[in-house]
Amino acid sequence: MAAKYNIRVQYAAWVAVVTAGVVVVLTGVHVWRVIDDQEAAVRWVAQQEAKSLARAVAQPVSRNDINVLIRTAGEAVNDEEVLYLRVLDAKGEPIFRSPRYQDPEGLVMVTEPVMLRGKRVGTVELGMGHGRVARRLWDALLWDLGLGAVLLVVFVGSSVLIVKPIQDSLQGLLNYIRGMAKGEHHDEALDTDLAEVDAVARELKALMERVEDARHRLERAQKELKATQKEMDEYTFVISHDLKEPLRGMEAFSKFLADGYRDKLDEEGQRHIDIIRKSVLRMQRLINDLLHFSRLSQQKQPLQPVGMNTVILHVRVRLQHALDAKHTDLRVDKLPTIVCDETAMTEVFHNLISNAVKYNDKPNPVIEIGCTEPPNSDTQQPEYEFFVRDNGIGIKKEYFDKIFQIFQRLQRDEEGTGIGLTIVRRVVEWHGGRVWLESEEGKGTTFYFSIPKREIAKTGTVLDSTVATMKGTPSLATPV
Repeated sequence: MAAKYNIRVQYAAWVAVVTAGVVVVLTGVHVWRVIDDQEAAVRWVAQQEAKSLARAVAQPVSRNDINVLIRTAGEAVNDEEVLYLRVLDAKGEPIFRSPRYQDPEGLVMVTEPVMLRGKRVGTVELGMGHGRVARRLWDALLWDLGLGAVLLVVFVGSSVLIVKPIQDSLQGLLNYIRGMAKGEHHDEALDTDLAEVDAVARELKALMERVEDARHRLERAQKELKATQKEMDEYTFVISHDLKEPLRGMEAFSKFLADGYRDKLDEEGQRHIDIIRKSVLRMQRLINDLLHFSRLSQQKQPLQPVGMNTVILHVRVRLQHALDAKHTDLRVDKLPTIVCDETAMTEVFHNLISNAVKYNDKPNPVIEIGCTEPPNSDTQQPEYEFFVRDNGIGIKKEYFDKIFQIFQRLQRDEEGTGIGLTIVRRVVEWHGGRVWLESEEGKGTTFYFSIPKREIAKTGTVLDSTVATMKGTPSLATPV
């Protein structure tokens, strides 16, 4: 993560970068201009030197008097920057060369005809070095860099002074927010040098007031909800108790009639008595399941690490009779230890496994239970994905959502009330997961549900069970 600095440092840094960039660009342009101007100046000086020398050596060149030419050229050229000098005769043959001869490559070269009484008698070739250009360039560079350093200091210093009111205002806003978080500044308005910051503070204060008002309303709603839930619990208990009382009488008298007067009733009367008894028993189951469902949210336990194979072991014991009655092969993979409500999660597996046993028409029913750990497809957060797979009658696709609704059953049976899968969905959603299924009619159904991964604190060893692939009681795994 990149380091973060306060606004003063950041602003000063940006001003320094921009100023340095401008200074570099302007210095480059100035240097280029100095070089161009000095090159022209050196060429002009060279041209003047050549003209002066051409006039001085006109007589010696015309007489081809070398001694006089040497003495005259030496007296005429005193500039140390003249690094190349030749005098040619009318035929272009060199008749004089300066002792300070240097390769003309890289020098400023000029030529000047030597004229005598309107006739060209020779040519002067003169080359000057760039010493003047270098000195002038160095002077310009020092001047520009010095000026740039002064501008950098001035601009950066000015930026620090300019940004100070902004930094002070933002710091005031930060302190104001911290005070509001502690419950302070209820009746105070922020007063800074910046109107925009004050406007933000006002909007924040108004927002906090709305949040506080919403919090109070939420607290009132929660109290009302708790009171309503308590009343509903009491109402449910009273209703279930009052409904059970006449049902018990109906069940007792219908049993009395069936046992004591069956031989006195005709076939139609016996069928009516059986229908009454079955209806009474079903009504009792519906009342019990409804009472259990209504109290489910009140029975939540703290989340704790729970070994899922241990949960399956407990469910197997409770369903052992049903498993043996249909000769069901219950296969359980090695399941993880997760953070959950153990009682509620036991209810989930009990309902899924009992449904898989109940709605299986195969001669050799098979139920498989396992778990994978893919990330959540929407949030990409890690989670456990459990499955309970059977080879039973299957479910049509149009009923995939309907079966999770309360009291919804796809088949008429004597035992089911249609509340088990509703409990499964509610418990899974309490844990922050989701539940879905895949099924093919006549081939079986797979129920899936996900549970988010939560950090497991080291609270000691956890008893877990191994893979169970046989009918009967599984063995226990080594504690982990």
